[in-house]
Amino acid sequence: MLKDRTDYLLDIDEVLGPKAAKKAPGIVKWFLKRRLHVDQINHFVMTAEHYNGVGFFDDALKFLDISYRTRGEENIDLSKRYIFVSNHPLGGAEALIIGSIFRRLYGKGFKVPSNQFLYNLKPLREFFVPVRVLSGGKQDREIVERMTEMFNSDCQSLVFPAGLCARTIKGKITEMPWKKMFISQARKYQRDIVPVHISGHNSKWYFFLSWLSRTLRLKTNIGMLYLVDELFKQAGNEFVITFGKPVPYTTFDKTKTDLQWAEEMKNTVRELSLDNGCTPNM
Repeated sequence: MLKDRTDYLLDIDEVLGPKAAKKAPGIVKWFLKRRLHVDQINHFVMTAEHYNGVGFFDDALKFLDISYRTRGEENIDLSKRYIFVSNHPLGGAEALIIGSIFRRLYGKGFKVPSNQFLYNLKPLREFFVPVRVLSGGKQDREIVERMTEMFNSDCQSLVFPAGLCARTIKGKITEMPWKKMFISQARKYQRDIVPVHISGHNSKWYFFLSWLSRTLRLKTNIGMLYLVDELFKQAGNEFVITFGKPVPYTTFDKTKTDLQWAEEMKNTVRELSLDNGCTPNM
């Protein structure tokens, strides 16, 4: 069994990709291994009860000492196919939490677009669709095909339309502008949209690194390298996940542009944070 588990270990060369892995000096790989907590994660994979598959979500949250409670689950019709859209406050914890909730509601029938690190968590790879890379490169044809396959399947899908984690702007935690893609996909595949709000935020250190990246006009947000650190920092925290009422896909007509509809859905999610008593983080 231990031999089988080794197939699911996190490998820094795979995270970097074949080209970058060949060029990266040993000191860089050492630094990334520490920032990505590779040894701790691999130790968990080797000792967890569920070292792969859907049970990994709950085991990972327990390992990280992260808990959550939900509101508004009664709004969800389990017989329908939705696009769930959520704010993006953290970068890692919300994906594990959503996975845990969807495991309970839907079993294995869900997909979540993810950053490259989460996709390289082999125990959960079947549930993630990679949409970004550490270098900030463009999505390739394979990724676009996977996204299309996700929306066209019977799986439930959750997307973070901001694409990036919330940042601080003028001292206020702010959700990045939402992309409009999910609006057109909702119409095309006739999926109603369920707004979701997730509480919480990253540390001041992460926000500083994001600010520094913008100030220096770097192509890559340095803070992304610390997202796993941020995940481990959430130990002992409880999050509130609020599901709003589904919005019919027929709502998104030509009275507004898709970008305007996306902004309206973003505001709807923000209102959920006010309803649950959370401090708005978007």
